[in-house]
Amino acid sequence: MKRQHWKSSSSGGHRASSAFASPASGWPRARKLAAWFVPAAVPLALGWAVVHAPRPAGTLAALLAAAFVLEFVAPDAIRVGRRILGPGLCVSLAAFLLVGPAGAVLAGCARGIGRAVSRSQPIDASARTMEWSVLAPLAAALAAAAVGRLHFAAGSVPLHVDGSTAAAACIFLLSYAALQWWLGETRAAADWAPGDAARGFSPWFAVQYALTGCVGFALAQELSLGNLFVLPFLVFPIALVRLGTGRAGLGAQRYIAALERENDALLNQTGQFDRANGDLIEALGIAVDEQEGAERGRTRRIADIATRIGAALGVSGWKLELLRRGALLHDVGVLAVPAGKRTQAHCEMGARLVAGWRHGRTISQIIEQHHERLDGTGYPRGLHADEIILEARIVAVAEAFVSLTSAPGRAGGLEAIADIEGREAGEFDPLVVKALSQAVELRTAEVLPMVRRQR
Repeated sequence: MKRQHWKSSSSGGHRASSAFASPASGWPRARKLAAWFVPAAVPLALGWAVVHAPRPAGTLAALLAAAFVLEFVAPDAIRVGRRILGPGLCVSLAAFLLVGPAGAVLAGCARGIGRAVSRSQPIDASARTMEWSVLAPLAAALAAAAVGRLHFAAGSVPLHVDGSTAAAACIFLLSYAALQWWLGETRAAADWAPGDAARGFSPWFAVQYALTGCVGFALAQELSLGNLFVLPFLVFPIALVRLGTGRAGLGAQRYIAALERENDALLNQTGQFDRANGDLIEALGIAVDEQEGAERGRTRRIADIATRIGAALGVSGWKLELLRRGALLHDVGVLAVPAGKRTQAHCEMGARLVAGWRHGRTISQIIEQHHERLDGTGYPRGLHADEIILEARIVAVAEAFVSLTSAPGRAGGLEAIADIEGREAGEFDPLVVKALSQAVELRTAEVLPMVRRQR
């Protein structure tokens, strides 16, 4: 079989679909010939193998059945990185030693059918699998047969073990391994590039081929003596183990799928609760505005500006949502204070109201500390600088901005920012004030005074 010359495509164009077709972009004629020759060579090779198969073919039929079963139940029993060595290779070697190249081709065909059926592959992928399964052992067997004339026992006489037989077995395995290594048995050369051959090399690859060769050689010798019972001893343990692990894996997959369904249901339920909680917080914010006779949407506006400041400072995810909720509830304590009698106690009272909530610690701290100032002149506890959490410092600046742009004096957005910057040294965090000037887009809603609620 002529060697295919491989060359990577400089343009990254289409590659040939055949398992042995060259992906080189420089040889379009060779690619076309290979794409036509390889599929046509498969039935020719099979026909040649059937004609040259021994008669009667009892031992060969048993080998073919074993090869099919092994590849059907355990096509990936031996894996080295991205390369797979099926247990049926030892059967292919035994068929070659007993029958010759024809036996290797027929065993490879049985392996290919078993592998294609087990994977439920599309037609084009199954065709590539058959190309590899038939032509690779044919090439390996022809290379091995070239070492010297072999006496093929065909299960009738003891296998003649000498230097030429051992050399032929070694060359068969080496040729097969080289084809798998350079072409990629499972990748079928569709995405092959020359650099892929040296990637992921492992010495275990050679060790596993050597062990497989020993098993195949011993299997051939036993079958040449008529001991067909060795095939069930080879096939049944592998099949039973794989079927057992397959059932266990199927059970595990079903269990995981059930857990995923339950998890999705819980997440959906949690999301519904969280949305309901968010709606409640929004309603409490509206109630605070009503209680204080504030401008329409004042609390929500503070929350929006605080959220934008937090995002500018790198707050994200759930922490940003907690900041938004804390801003919506920053004055919730006034609901427990009689109308018109707002006192400093509303901070501590509001903090106690939400302290028992899930994720309520941050929100409680925002409510309690949003009137604290860096210089310690704030209330209710007179905290200084870093004693005040970042979220509370953000809400303090957002509240000051909204108060300035919606108070009776109604400063514009630019004036409000300038006023806050002038007071930042003693009251507000300079970094938060800087983030305010960056985060607040001076839209009409921030620059023009808000519409006061009609009583």
